[in-house]
Amino acid sequence: MKLRQLQYFLEVGDLESVTKAAERLHIAQPALSRQLRSLEQDIGVRLFNREGRGIVLTNAGQVFRDRVRSVLRELDRAQIEVKALSRSPGGRIDVGLPYSISQAITRALVDRMHDELPSVSMRVIDGWSGFIIEWLMRGRLDLGVIYDHTLKSDVLRIEPLAEEEQFLVCGRKDPLANREEITLAEVSRLPLVLPSREHGLRVAVENFMQMIGCVPTIQTELESIVGLKQMAQKGQVYTILPRGEMEAELAAGLVNRIRIVEPTVYRKLFIARSNERPNTVPMKTVLKIVKEETERLIKAGAWASKYLG
Repeated sequence: MKLRQLQYFLEVGDLESVTKAAERLHIAQPALSRQLRSLEQDIGVRLFNREGRGIVLTNAGQVFRDRVRSVLRELDRAQIEVKALSRSPGGRIDVGLPYSISQAITRALVDRMHDELPSVSMRVIDGWSGFIIEWLMRGRLDLGVIYDHTLKSDVLRIEPLAEEEQFLVCGRKDPLANREEITLAEVSRLPLVLPSREHGLRVAVENFMQMIGCVPTIQTELESIVGLKQMAQKGQVYTILPRGEMEAELAAGLVNRIRIVEPTVYRKLFIARSNERPNTVPMKTVLKIVKEETERLIKAGAWASKYLG
Protein backbone atom coordinates (compact mmCIF):
# COMPACT_ATOMS: atom_id res chain seq x y z
CA MET A 1 0.00 0.00 0.00
CA LYS A 2 1.44 3.35 -1.09
CA LEU A 3 0.65 6.89 -0.02
CA ARG A 4 -0.05 7.82 -3.64
CA GLN A 5 -2.65 5.05 -3.91
CA LEU A 6 -4.47 6.40 -0.86
CA GLN A 7 -4.54 9.89 -2.36
CA TYR A 8 -5.89 8.49 -5.62
CA PHE A 9 -8.50 6.50 -3.69
CA LEU A 10 -9.81 9.61 -1.93
CA GLU A 11 -10.05 11.56 -5.18
CA VAL A 12 -12.02 8.84 -6.96
CA GLY A 13 -14.23 8.25 -3.92
CA ASP A 14 -15.13 11.93 -3.68
CA LEU A 15 -15.78 12.45 -7.39
CA GLU A 16 -17.37 9.03 -7.99
CA SER A 17 -15.71 9.01 -11.39
CA VAL A 18 -12.37 7.58 -12.51
CA THR A 19 -12.45 9.84 -15.58
CA LYS A 20 -12.92 13.06 -13.59
CA ALA A 21 -10.36 11.99 -10.98
CA ALA A 22 -7.79 11.19 -13.69
CA GLU A 23 -8.30 14.66 -15.16
CA ARG A 24 -7.97 16.30 -11.75
CA LEU A 25 -4.86 14.26 -10.89
CA HIS A 26 -3.31 14.68 -14.35
CA ILE A 27 -2.72 10.97 -14.89
CA ALA A 28 -3.97 8.50 -17.49
CA GLN A 29 -7.27 6.80 -16.68
CA PRO A 30 -5.94 3.23 -17.20
CA ALA A 31 -3.04 3.94 -14.83
CA LEU A 32 -5.44 5.25 -12.19
CA SER A 33 -7.66 2.16 -12.56
CA ARG A 34 -4.62 -0.10 -12.07
CA GLN A 35 -3.67 1.74 -8.89
CA LEU A 36 -7.19 1.28 -7.49
CA ARG A 37 -7.22 -2.44 -8.29
CA SER A 38 -3.78 -2.82 -6.71
CA LEU A 39 -5.00 -1.09 -3.54
CA GLU A 40 -8.02 -3.39 -3.32
CA GLN A 41 -5.76 -6.43 -3.77
CA ASP A 42 -3.36 -5.19 -1.08
CA ILE A 43 -6.06 -4.82 1.59
CA GLY A 44 -8.15 -7.75 0.34
CA VAL A 45 -11.43 -5.80 0.33
CA ARG A 46 -13.57 -4.47 -2.48
CA LEU A 47 -13.69 -0.70 -2.11
CA PHE A 48 -15.77 0.30 -5.15
CA ASN A 49 -18.84 -0.84 -7.00
CA ARG A 50 -18.63 -0.14 -10.74
CA GLU A 51 -22.04 0.94 -11.98
CA GLY A 52 -22.25 1.80 -15.68
CA ARG A 53 -20.10 4.84 -16.23
CA GLY A 54 -19.93 5.68 -12.53
CA ILE A 55 -18.13 4.24 -9.55
CA VAL A 56 -19.33 4.36 -5.93
CA LEU A 57 -17.81 3.34 -2.63
CA THR A 58 -18.90 0.12 -0.97
CA ASN A 59 -19.73 0.18 2.73
CA ALA A 60 -16.18 -0.98 3.42
CA GLY A 61 -14.89 1.72 1.08
CA GLN A 62 -16.76 4.44 3.00
CA VAL A 63 -15.26 3.31 6.30
CA PHE A 64 -11.80 3.09 4.73
CA ARG A 65 -12.20 6.57 3.20
CA ASP A 66 -12.92 8.17 6.59
CA ARG A 67 -9.91 6.47 8.18
CA VAL A 68 -7.59 7.33 5.28
CA ARG A 69 -8.65 10.97 5.28
CA SER A 70 -7.92 11.22 8.99
CA VAL A 71 -4.51 9.57 8.58
CA LEU A 72 -3.50 11.80 5.68
CA ARG A 73 -4.60 14.90 7.57
CA GLU A 74 -2.46 13.90 10.53
CA LEU A 75 0.47 13.24 8.19
CA ASP A 76 0.08 16.71 6.67
CA ARG A 77 -0.08 18.24 10.13
CA ALA A 78 3.07 16.39 11.18
CA GLN A 79 4.95 17.67 8.14
CA ILE A 80 3.80 21.23 8.84
CA GLU A 81 4.83 21.08 12.49
CA VAL A 82 8.26 19.68 11.64
CA LYS A 83 8.83 22.40 9.07
CA ALA A 84 7.69 25.05 11.52
CA LEU A 85 10.33 23.91 13.99
CA SER A 86 13.03 24.61 11.46
CA ARG A 87 14.65 28.02 11.55
CA SER A 88 15.17 27.99 7.82
CA PRO A 89 13.35 30.90 6.14
CA GLY A 90 12.67 28.78 3.04
CA GLY A 91 9.70 26.66 2.10
CA ARG A 92 6.72 26.90 -0.22
CA ILE A 93 3.33 28.59 -0.05
CA ASP A 94 0.45 27.12 -2.07
CA VAL A 95 -2.23 29.66 -2.99
CA GLY A 96 -5.59 29.06 -4.68
CA LEU A 97 -7.33 31.82 -6.64
CA PRO A 98 -10.61 32.02 -8.59
CA TYR A 99 -10.09 32.55 -12.31
CA SER A 100 -11.18 36.19 -12.27
CA ILE A 101 -8.81 37.33 -9.53
CA SER A 102 -6.04 35.04 -10.80
CA GLN A 103 -5.81 36.98 -14.05
CA ALA A 104 -5.68 40.27 -12.18
CA ILE A 105 -3.34 39.54 -9.30
CA THR A 106 -1.06 36.54 -9.93
CA ARG A 107 1.80 38.44 -11.58
CA ALA A 108 1.93 41.08 -8.84
CA LEU A 109 1.70 38.43 -6.12
CA VAL A 110 4.58 36.37 -7.52
CA ASP A 111 6.77 39.44 -8.17
CA ARG A 112 6.29 40.82 -4.68
CA MET A 113 6.91 37.46 -3.04
CA HIS A 114 10.14 37.17 -5.02
CA ASP A 115 11.22 40.61 -3.75
CA GLU A 116 10.07 40.35 -0.14
CA LEU A 117 10.69 36.64 0.55
CA PRO A 118 13.16 35.42 -2.09
CA SER A 119 13.88 32.15 -0.24
CA VAL A 120 10.21 31.10 -0.30
CA SER A 121 8.79 29.49 -3.43
CA MET A 122 5.17 29.89 -4.44
CA ARG A 123 2.66 27.73 -6.28
CA VAL A 124 -0.50 29.41 -7.56
CA ILE A 125 -3.51 27.31 -8.59
CA ASP A 126 -6.64 28.78 -10.14
CA GLY A 127 -10.03 27.09 -10.18
CA TRP A 128 -13.66 27.21 -9.13
CA SER A 129 -14.25 28.44 -5.59
CA GLY A 130 -15.73 25.08 -4.56
CA PHE A 131 -12.53 23.30 -5.52
CA ILE A 132 -10.41 25.84 -3.62
CA ILE A 133 -12.46 25.27 -0.45
CA GLU A 134 -12.04 21.51 -0.86
CA TRP A 135 -8.27 21.81 -1.38
CA LEU A 136 -7.94 24.09 1.67
CA MET A 137 -9.80 21.62 3.87
CA ARG A 138 -7.71 18.75 2.58
CA GLY A 139 -4.51 20.64 3.29
CA ARG A 140 -3.48 20.97 -0.36
CA LEU A 141 -3.47 24.77 -0.13
CA ASP A 142 -2.14 27.14 2.51
CA LEU A 143 -4.23 30.14 1.50
CA GLY A 144 -7.13 30.72 -0.86
CA VAL A 145 -9.45 33.41 -2.13
CA ILE A 146 -13.03 32.15 -2.28
CA TYR A 147 -16.50 33.43 -3.13
CA ASP A 148 -19.56 33.73 -0.89
CA HIS A 149 -18.30 31.55 1.93
CA THR A 150 -21.27 29.85 3.60
CA LEU A 151 -19.58 26.61 4.62
CA LYS A 152 -19.69 26.17 8.38
CA SER A 153 -16.35 24.69 9.33
CA ASP A 154 -13.94 24.98 12.22
CA VAL A 155 -11.14 24.12 9.83
CA LEU A 156 -11.17 27.37 7.86
CA ARG A 157 -10.58 30.91 9.04
CA ILE A 158 -12.00 33.56 6.70
CA GLU A 159 -12.09 37.34 6.36
CA PRO A 160 -13.80 39.57 3.76
CA LEU A 161 -11.71 40.87 0.86
CA ALA A 162 -13.82 42.46 -1.89
CA GLU A 163 -17.18 42.75 -3.55
CA GLU A 164 -17.35 41.82 -7.23
CA GLU A 165 -20.16 42.92 -9.54
CA GLN A 166 -21.47 40.41 -12.09
CA PHE A 167 -22.37 41.36 -15.67
CA LEU A 168 -24.40 39.86 -18.50
CA VAL A 169 -22.01 38.81 -21.28
CA CYS A 170 -23.05 38.62 -24.94
CA GLY A 171 -21.49 38.56 -28.40
CA ARG A 172 -20.55 41.85 -30.06
CA LYS A 173 -23.17 41.39 -32.79
CA ASP A 174 -25.94 40.40 -30.41
CA PRO A 175 -29.13 42.54 -30.47
CA LEU A 176 -28.50 43.44 -26.81
CA ALA A 177 -24.85 44.43 -27.33
CA ASN A 178 -25.54 48.17 -27.46
CA ARG A 179 -27.43 48.28 -24.18
CA GLU A 180 -25.69 49.63 -21.10
CA GLU A 181 -28.12 48.14 -18.55
CA ILE A 182 -30.60 45.29 -18.33
CA THR A 183 -32.92 44.31 -15.49
CA LEU A 184 -32.45 40.99 -13.74
CA ALA A 185 -36.04 40.06 -14.65
CA GLU A 186 -35.14 40.46 -18.34
CA VAL A 187 -32.01 38.36 -17.81
CA SER A 188 -34.10 35.56 -16.32
CA ARG A 189 -35.92 35.19 -19.66
CA LEU A 190 -32.73 34.92 -21.73
CA PRO A 191 -31.14 31.55 -22.64
CA LEU A 192 -28.22 31.29 -20.25
CA VAL A 193 -25.14 29.09 -20.12
CA LEU A 194 -23.90 28.68 -16.53
CA PRO A 195 -22.10 26.10 -14.40
CA SER A 196 -24.04 23.54 -12.35
CA ARG A 197 -25.47 24.20 -8.88
CA GLU A 198 -22.28 22.82 -7.34
CA HIS A 199 -20.64 26.16 -8.11
CA GLY A 200 -21.16 29.48 -6.37
CA LEU A 201 -21.77 31.51 -9.54
CA ARG A 202 -24.89 29.52 -10.35
CA VAL A 203 -26.08 29.66 -6.75
CA ALA A 204 -25.57 33.44 -6.62
CA VAL A 205 -27.52 34.01 -9.84
CA GLU A 206 -30.41 31.84 -8.64
CA ASN A 207 -30.48 33.51 -5.22
CA PHE A 208 -30.66 37.02 -6.69
CA MET A 209 -33.41 35.96 -9.11
CA GLN A 210 -35.34 34.31 -6.30
CA MET A 211 -35.40 37.69 -4.54
CA ILE A 212 -37.54 39.09 -7.40
CA GLY A 213 -39.61 35.94 -7.92
CA CYS A 214 -37.79 34.69 -11.04
CA VAL A 215 -35.75 31.68 -12.07
CA PRO A 216 -32.99 31.56 -14.71
CA THR A 217 -33.58 30.00 -18.10
CA ILE A 218 -30.65 27.59 -18.29
CA GLN A 219 -30.01 26.38 -21.82
CA THR A 220 -26.66 24.69 -21.10
CA GLU A 221 -24.65 23.78 -18.00
CA LEU A 222 -20.94 24.21 -18.62
CA GLU A 223 -18.22 23.98 -16.00
CA SER A 224 -15.54 25.85 -17.91
CA ILE A 225 -14.84 29.58 -17.79
CA VAL A 226 -13.33 29.46 -21.27
CA GLY A 227 -16.36 27.56 -22.53
CA LEU A 228 -18.81 30.05 -20.98
CA LYS A 229 -17.10 32.93 -22.75
CA GLN A 230 -16.86 31.11 -26.06
CA MET A 231 -20.56 30.25 -26.00
CA ALA A 232 -21.53 33.86 -25.28
CA GLN A 233 -19.12 35.10 -27.95
CA LYS A 234 -20.71 32.82 -30.54
CA GLY A 235 -24.12 34.37 -29.88
CA GLN A 236 -27.72 33.36 -29.23
CA VAL A 237 -26.88 32.50 -25.61
CA TYR A 238 -25.66 34.58 -22.68
CA THR A 239 -23.65 34.10 -19.54
CA ILE A 240 -22.98 36.03 -16.34
CA LEU A 241 -19.43 36.78 -15.24
CA PRO A 242 -17.42 39.34 -13.27
CA ARG A 243 -15.39 41.96 -15.11
CA GLY A 244 -12.08 40.29 -14.33
CA GLU A 245 -13.08 37.17 -16.24
CA MET A 246 -13.55 38.91 -19.57
CA GLU A 247 -11.01 41.75 -19.76
CA ALA A 248 -9.06 40.12 -22.61
CA GLU A 249 -12.21 39.39 -24.62
CA LEU A 250 -13.54 42.91 -24.10
CA ALA A 251 -10.23 44.42 -25.20
CA ALA A 252 -10.23 42.23 -28.32
CA GLY A 253 -13.79 43.22 -29.19
CA LEU A 254 -15.11 39.66 -28.91
CA VAL A 255 -17.83 40.20 -26.30
CA ASN A 256 -19.78 42.97 -24.67
CA ARG A 257 -20.81 43.34 -21.03
CA ILE A 258 -24.10 44.78 -19.84
CA ARG A 259 -24.68 45.97 -16.30
CA ILE A 260 -27.45 44.09 -14.49
CA VAL A 261 -29.81 46.27 -12.44
CA GLU A 262 -32.92 45.94 -10.29
CA PRO A 263 -31.07 44.51 -8.45
CA THR A 264 -27.34 44.68 -9.10
CA VAL A 265 -25.83 41.20 -8.95
CA TYR A 266 -22.66 40.89 -6.92
CA ARG A 267 -20.61 38.29 -5.07
CA LYS A 268 -18.34 38.70 -2.08
CA LEU A 269 -14.77 37.44 -1.99
CA PHE A 270 -13.05 36.18 1.14
CA ILE A 271 -9.52 35.19 2.09
CA ALA A 272 -9.49 31.72 3.65
CA ARG A 273 -6.82 29.67 5.36
CA SER A 274 -6.74 26.55 7.46
CA ASN A 275 -6.76 26.82 11.24
CA GLU A 276 -4.69 23.65 11.31
CA ARG A 277 -1.71 25.32 9.64
CA PRO A 278 0.73 27.58 11.53
CA ASN A 279 0.47 31.28 10.72
CA THR A 280 4.08 31.63 9.59
CA VAL A 281 5.89 34.75 8.38
CA PRO A 282 5.49 33.72 4.70
CA MET A 283 1.75 33.18 5.28
CA LYS A 284 1.37 36.62 6.84
CA THR A 285 3.34 38.14 3.97
CA VAL A 286 1.15 36.52 1.30
CA LEU A 287 -1.98 37.63 3.15
CA LYS A 288 -0.70 41.21 3.29
CA ILE A 289 0.23 41.24 -0.40
CA VAL A 290 -3.14 39.87 -1.51
CA LYS A 291 -4.94 42.57 0.47
CA GLU A 292 -2.71 45.40 -0.75
CA GLU A 293 -2.81 44.36 -4.40
CA THR A 294 -6.58 43.89 -4.30
CA GLU A 295 -7.05 47.37 -2.88
CA ARG A 296 -4.64 48.82 -5.46
CA LEU A 297 -6.43 47.18 -8.40
CA ILE A 298 -9.86 48.31 -7.19
CA LYS A 299 -8.71 51.90 -6.70
CA ALA A 300 -7.23 51.85 -10.21
CA GLY A 301 -10.59 50.66 -11.58
CA ALA A 302 -9.00 47.49 -12.95
CA TRP A 303 -10.93 44.85 -11.03
CA ALA A 304 -13.90 44.29 -8.70
CA SER A 305 -15.95 47.15 -7.32
CA LYS A 306 -15.46 47.51 -3.57
CA TYR A 307 -12.64 46.70 -1.18
CA LEU A 308 -13.80 45.06 2.05
CA GLY A 309 -10.46 44.27 3.70
